[in-house]
Amino acid sequence: MPRRKKLRDHVLKAAAIAAALIAAPAIAAQGKLPPYPEALNCAALTHAASKIGKGTPQESQLFDHLIYWGMAAADSGRAAGKTSKAVDTEVAAQSAALESKLRAQDGATTAALASCVARVPALDN
Repeated sequence: MPRRKKLRDHVLKAAAIAAALIAAPAIAAQGKLPPYPEALNCAALTHAASKIGKGTPQESQLFDHLIYWGMAAADSGRAAGKTSKAVDTEVAAQSAALESKLRAQDGATTAALASCVARVPALDN
């Protein structure tokens, strides 16, 4: 991978993480932190979708969804007494199972992803 592309990717990731860090405390402060199972499911769905969408025009938007739900899962997991490593492990395991369902365009899985995506706030406000 060319050095310029690596740098651009790191800058984009840092910007998305910063945006998520700004948005996540606001959600928690408003008392709208989703329950851990819900946040875990959305984090796994958006992770699987992001893997599938890598290299597509939607890649950056999928990454935004992934960051948002990843932070929500981390916050909900922490509130539920989970370690960050446990949350990451659970997201990865569930994502692997959901990726094949998304690739097969399973109706229930696609609808669940759409529901998660609809709840991601606009990060450009």
